[in-house]
Formats: sequence, structure tokens, C-alpha cells
Amino acid sequence: MTDTTTTPAPQGDGTAGGGAHAGGHAGAHDDPVRRDVVASMQRLTTESQRVAQAFAGQQGLGHIDLEALLHVMQAEQRGDPVTSGRLGDLLGVTSGAATGVIDRLERAGHVHRSRDDADRRRVLVHYSEAARAVAGQFFGPLGRLSATVMDQFDAAELRTVQRFLADMSVAMAEHARGTGDRSASAAAGASAAGPSAPTPDSPTAPGAAR
Repeated sequence: MTDTTTTPAPQGDGTAGGGAHAGGHAGAHDDPVRRDVVASMQRLTTESQRVAQAFAGQQGLGHIDLEALLHVMQAEQRGDPVTSGRLGDLLGVTSGAATGVIDRLERAGHVHRSRDDADRRRVLVHYSEAARAVAGQFFGPLGRLSATVMDQFDAAELRTVQRFLADMSVAMAEHARGTGDRSASAAAGASAAGPSAPTPDSPTAPGAAR
């Protein structure tokens, strides 16, 4: 499976899609090259999400299921299979929610569990051969297109691109964590103020999908 899921870049003029911020850093609107980089990242994000959604739709996966499958695959490629607890941390969900995600993926044949030989208390989550075959069939053409694009760059240029993308991923993750903390604080404040009526999309609303 190819990594096609990316964090959406915020719309705007900042160095990562937002406006200029405190600390004196210039926004993308001050530099045409930076502006073009941000626009290209946003287009890549949009197209990547379309590909990921098409695959998820074909396989009956939700967004978090697809993200979990990606983490499992990447861990497997590194030779360090992820545990269920670690997967919960990566997804930003509780261990119980992570177990539910793994259960769904296992029922669909995308992953399987095993005990760690070195520590039998640890349960490892593995990418299944069936999932590898399905993903290879779907993402194979994209892999070939990606290789054609990368062939246009020499090794030094690719190392620069890799470093840029890695650092931008760290920046996005840091922003996402901060956003999550603020959302959690807002939710806690709303809870303290008293219960509110569930919206039609709320899991607690009558008739909501479980």
C-alpha cells in the first residue's frame, strides 16, 4: 500500500498554508516560491485524499481504519511491528478504540495479531498478505507514476525533497496535537456547562450509526 493519506494543509498564506505568525517569520504571500510550494502541497493533499477515499470506499474502510492500516504497514516495513497500544497513540485514540479499529481490520482480512516472541504480553499487529495483494493491485499504477516523477530528480534533489517533506510532516503533527488539545479543552468546558442536545450526526443521537 502506498502512503497517499496526508494531513490537509490549511488554506491561507502562511508557510504551511496559514498566515504570517508571531516571531517574524514571513508568510508565503511574501515570497512567490513559498506561495507556489504551499499551493502545490494543497493540491497534492487534495488529490491524495481522493485516491485514499477511493481505496477506502472499495474496501469498506473508514478514515481511521485507513490511517491505522497505513501505520501498520509502515511499521512492518521498518521491521518493527506496531503494538495495539502504540497504534492507539499514533491514531490519537484510547486503547479501547484502537482495539475496535484492529478488530474491524482483522475481520476484513487486512491485519492479523501475534504475540511478541520476546515478550508474550505484547500483542503485535501485522499487515496481512491479502491486504498487501489488494493494495498492490490498487496502488501499483500510482507507484509507477510516482517512480516516473522521481526519475526526473537526482539523488541530491530527492534528499532535499525528503528532508522538506519529513520536516513539514513534523510541523503538521505538532499543529494537529495543539489543535486536538484545544478541542479537548473546549469539549471539557462544554461538558462542565451542561449537556447539549445531540446533533443528527452525533453518535449519541437517536438512530445514529454505531
